[in-house]
Order: sequence, then C-alpha cells, then structure tokens
Amino acid sequence: MWIRTQEKKELVNVIKVEIFGDKNGKAVIWGQSTSENLFSTNRVYLGSYSTVDEAIKEINEIENNILENPKGVYHMSTNK
Repeated sequence: MWIRTQEKKELVNVIKVEIFGDKNGKAVIWGQSTSENLFSTNRVYLGSYSTVDEAIKEINEIENNILENPKGVYHMSTNK
C-alpha cells in the first residue's frame, strides 16, 4: 500500500504499519517499506500523534482505505 507521510515529503510503498508509544503517552507510526539494501533501513517515519489512541484511529483509517481502495494512496492526517 502506498502512503504519503504526514510531512507530505515522501510517498512510500509499505508492507507493515506499527505504532510505538513513549512513556509520555505520545505515539509514532512507522511503516516498513518494500525497499531495503545494505546501506539503508526499510523503516519509514509516517507520522506522530499526541496519544496512542489517536495513532490507533489513524491506523483504523489506513485499514479502511485498504478495504475501500486497495490500489489507492493513503495520506497521513496532520499531527493531532
């Protein structure tokens, strides 16, 4: 699935999306891209959110987009 990052600077073909929360309750969504080589990682920053719950809502929107438009591009929402 193609996702445009929250900062609108990258369009990434991701195969996995994950939430990582910190001890302050903020959350970051990372994607695993399909491209990987010896000199770079395949982990891509997609966006950050004020709470884990907000990040889960964003992942729910990604899931809905996949179901409704599997060949489309999802645009990450702005920081909430």
